[in-house]
Amino acid sequence: MNIDYIEDFIKVAKYQSLTKASNMLNISTPALSKRIQSIENYFECDLFYRTSKGIFLNEQGTHVLNKLISIKEEMDHLKCQVLNSKNSILRIGLVPSFSLFKLANHTRNAMTNQLSIKIESNTQILLGHLHNGDIDVIIGDINFLQNDDLLYKTLYSEKYIVVYSKTSHINSAEPITIDKLKNEKILTLTPPCDTLNFIQKHLSNTKLNIDYKNDLESIFANIQAGNGITLIPESLSGRIENLNLLNNELAQHSRKVGLIAYNNDILEKSYKILST
Repeated sequence: MNIDYIEDFIKVAKYQSLTKASNMLNISTPALSKRIQSIENYFECDLFYRTSKGIFLNEQGTHVLNKLISIKEEMDHLKCQVLNSKNSILRIGLVPSFSLFKLANHTRNAMTNQLSIKIESNTQILLGHLHNGDIDVIIGDINFLQNDDLLYKTLYSEKYIVVYSKTSHINSAEPITIDKLKNEKILTLTPPCDTLNFIQKHLSNTKLNIDYKNDLESIFANIQAGNGITLIPESLSGRIENLNLLNNELAQHSRKVGLIAYNNDILEKSYKILST
């Protein structure tokens, strides 16, 4: 049995729903169902009974759940012991917009010496790596975390920047509110995308005109041609400095960037490294 599936089993038992559990675990419902089936195959018996109202543990499943919870607690404790050893290296996942310029030079050196760094385009992909045990901690967008088991610690907040062309009808002299974006063609990175999550969250009742692009260069090129606008975190504003584009802060909104982990000891150790 894959050890990573233990958390999956615990979540399904807790929520009594594959759909709810898959949302918490950031994986698809079919993939989660396959993992639960794999666990049942390992024990050579059904551990749940399925109904139209949900998925529920049977007697054997309850026994397995209690044992797996104990195993997970032991594994988490062992992992903390290893990570707290003198020479341990923390595996950290970063979003590209994480602002290293906010850290002192000696902190950057500490990161190089004590952290193994993995970069992904968005927080959702990193959460998948965290769940699978590929990394120990994330630096990412903490605004829309849904998993109750995740712990987080804020590092900084930053504004969103609206980027548009000189031919746009957006008035640079006026504050740009989220409502003013309703009728715009909005360019974002292909999902999953942290900024897209923000837009959909705050304009959930609006039919949006969104066009997905594979990279920021394509987005900026389209805007230069007068083909839409975009929204970027302030930490990425350096990418447009030499482009013939206009930008302004999005009023009344910002995002928080922070550390995300399942274990508080790992969270605190990471924070200490970044704050040294």
